[in-house]
Amino acid sequence: MVKKLSPWGKLAYGIGAGGFSLIDRIMISFLLHYYLIKPIRGDQPLVAPMVFGVVMFLGRVVDAVADPLIARWSDNHGGRLGRRIPFMLYSGIFYVAVFIALFYPPMAAESPVNSIYLTLMLGLYFALFTAYVCPYLALLPELARSGKDRVDLATWKAVFSILGVAIALVGGGILIDSIGIYGMLWVMGGIGLVALYIPVLIRERDYARSEPATLGLRDALKTTFRNRPFLIYLAGNVAFWLGFNIVTLNIAPYVTILLGADEGAVAIYFGLAMGVALLSFPLVNIFSKRFGLKAVMLSSLILFAILLPGLYFLGQPLFGLSPELYGYILMALMGLPVSVLFVVPDAIVAAVSDLEERLSGQRREAMYFGAQGFILKLALGLSTIITTGLLQLFGGSAARPLGVQLTGPVAALFIVIGALIFLRYPEREVTSYEQKTIGV
Repeated sequence: MVKKLSPWGKLAYGIGAGGFSLIDRIMISFLLHYYLIKPIRGDQPLVAPMVFGVVMFLGRVVDAVADPLIARWSDNHGGRLGRRIPFMLYSGIFYVAVFIALFYPPMAAESPVNSIYLTLMLGLYFALFTAYVCPYLALLPELARSGKDRVDLATWKAVFSILGVAIALVGGGILIDSIGIYGMLWVMGGIGLVALYIPVLIRERDYARSEPATLGLRDALKTTFRNRPFLIYLAGNVAFWLGFNIVTLNIAPYVTILLGADEGAVAIYFGLAMGVALLSFPLVNIFSKRFGLKAVMLSSLILFAILLPGLYFLGQPLFGLSPELYGYILMALMGLPVSVLFVVPDAIVAAVSDLEERLSGQRREAMYFGAQGFILKLALGLSTIITTGLLQLFGGSAARPLGVQLTGPVAALFIVIGALIFLRYPEREVTSYEQKTIGV
């Protein structure tokens, strides 16, 4: 008989998300800057800009491909520590080490040696990121068997994810000013490392039925994509992420081009959305348990679809408001549906993964998160192409801002498609099976 996870266990699980969110945000925010704009060594770019873009794309390919591979390995692993904890235990320290090593290029000027080094280090970075995060996500449905407990775990994960991003964005700049870039990297790496290893203290076998699966990779993927509720959820979520990532790619242009503010103001607008999201997590938790995950997810999609076209009017005096105040209000309101994005999808994947036991007689939670990760990362690449296409066709500068303005309405269109798909999500079927398996 497995135990019920304690409040401390739920907190410990959530802290892990703060670790990889902090480290990944530092990498995303500073790597390009210190390779191309303000080189961390010397006074010239360390690689050609096109090389950096290609290498980053290849890293994302590694990230996408690694998802199902790590997922299958974790699902089929049988060890005394369980199926998930061993991957987190052995990947965490190497993940942080490679993160720091990324900022130690061997040459002080543009060189093929730096290009090769960056390619190898980014490939390792994304592979190790997946080796930690995929098993970490698969722990959620194993540690929490009821829908309410899963919402709690997803909420704690969301809280620490946002805190990790906030520490990276705010603390990163402060530490660079006080102890330099390398001092910041080692301090942030240390904080991230401690956070990554807090969930490892959870005794997985006390709370999870960690029986290894036996399916090969091809059969595991085929069976996963036979799960109808998962397919409906995934299609809706992909459409949503296509739209949402178009917006996130343009946060800086919204502020600098449409609102005419400086780059420092980006953190204020971004902070408003994240602050409102953080404050909204208790409501998301309560409403998800009371009204169900489907209703809360649909509500957030509808709210996104209403708000996003408003990005077209940034920089214009609307409703008697100054452009600045209008921007503050719009970004703050965005935090409401963003809070749902951080909580509900993980809880839904955890729920639909229960149906796998009916399909194959095995529990393969990691493959569901791995399959989702593979598809979503391809969708994120497509959203980048759509965004750059809008900017190239219609303009992405203060003189020609239409491309930036159109990103809001175009993103809203994808989110409406996601909402229409998600209307077909069979929540009753999923929850009834969940209640049956836990004896409710």
